[in-house]
Amino acid sequence: MAPKKHNGFMMFVNEWRGNNPEGRRMTVGQAVSRCGGFWEVTILLQKMTAQQRSPYISAAKNADVLSRAQKPRLNSIGQPMTQVEQGEREAADSLKNMKRNTERLVMDAKKSHDLENKKFVFAAFNFFTKALTRDIYVPAEFAACEYSLKQGILSLYSTLINPGHIIFGQGSDAQQHSLTTHNLPLPPNALGETDMAKLYRDIGDYLSKCEEGNIGEDKTLVVFTKSDQIPVVKSCLRYLACDCPDKCPNIEVYDIQYLMFILKKEVLDIAGLPENKFNLFVADAFFLRDFFEFTPEIACQYHEENDRSKYCTVSQVMRWAYTFSDLMCGDLGITVQPGKHIPPKTKPNYRVIPADVTSSSQESSFDSFYSLPRSQVKKENQSRIRSPTSSCQSIASSSNVPTDHTSYAGDLNDFPSLGGKRSNPRRSPATSSVSQRATTMGAWNLPAHSKTLQEFTDDDFSVTDA
Repeated sequence: MAPKKHNGFMMFVNEWRGNNPEGRRMTVGQAVSRCGGFWEVTILLQKMTAQQRSPYISAAKNADVLSRAQKPRLNSIGQPMTQVEQGEREAADSLKNMKRNTERLVMDAKKSHDLENKKFVFAAFNFFTKALTRDIYVPAEFAACEYSLKQGILSLYSTLINPGHIIFGQGSDAQQHSLTTHNLPLPPNALGETDMAKLYRDIGDYLSKCEEGNIGEDKTLVVFTKSDQIPVVKSCLRYLACDCPDKCPNIEVYDIQYLMFILKKEVLDIAGLPENKFNLFVADAFFLRDFFEFTPEIACQYHEENDRSKYCTVSQVMRWAYTFSDLMCGDLGITVQPGKHIPPKTKPNYRVIPADVTSSSQESSFDSFYSLPRSQVKKENQSRIRSPTSSCQSIASSSNVPTDHTSYAGDLNDFPSLGGKRSNPRRSPATSSVSQRATTMGAWNLPAHSKTLQEFTDDDFSVTDA
């Protein structure tokens, strides 16, 4: 729509209304009708000189320029730039406030020499769908756990949510999102709590118990979640609080990855370890690896039965707690407990080898043979060199020598020749046996001591008449 332009006649009407008391009591339409006669009869615009017309024309141009200057600038999608810049400033202030409060929580616990017992609450939401133009998420599942470094997971709260309906026109998107993530049935057939106000009060009561205090006038409850899930958790909490008629507690959502970074730095400082190599990027990379992503039997019953434990909110908050324990409990010398700091069923990926050399030598296998001390291996090699004419049975009976499966004790001439020259039948047997013996002794895969070599004389083959 083109901007409205000003003209000289309207500037004359406004001037007449401002200078005439009678005109100030008239409406704009009445003043235009009254001034029309004056304009045509007394000071017709066509008969006015340029000097007489210039004040009104200049005033009209100035009014047009002023109206264009007052119109806000828009971005490429039609949003006012002032509104966009204000939103960016508010987001920056919120991020700065979140970091400052997180540092304060950790530093207060460190000053009281009780950092390992400081309790934090991890929370996560699953949602059905999101509005296209607004930051509105329809919640589907909620889980939260209370955690400390020394005691691990202290308590757990989880529930499925049935909002009763989803956003109009978002059925296909909700179904696609459900099939690719949590696989929960869509409303109105969803599972779980249907009273949103009661659910929000229950969540507030659980968080207040974790904070070990009642909710006062300025009491703020804090939960931590992943960086990319902060908008989801905030929107779902607002969705639940809309139906709460009473005064509801204020719940703040902070970044769990920044909490890991600050907490790890303070733990390294307490343990007297260098902390210059640990930064925010390392903390994010370690957290996002999610080492316990495919851990079984830590999700809710529904997701365990449907093989979607990876997307379960219960599994998510427990995996976050295990990740914290895996990163920091060792620095403080805290003994990890199954189900608290690590998964209940942890399969070790290592093998314990006894340090006793005597027991290792007596019960040695092919794998553990190479883990023996080098002095003992040298002794075995020396014994084999000193007795080259020992039998295969005596060598195989040694407990410290692995069986050599590459040696072949048979005659190598039994194999067909591939491109080689055939043996000459006219050659004498003695010459043939000598060459065969030489070939056998020089074979790369046949040890010289694997077969006893004996020399025979003509007396050994003497035949006596019967």
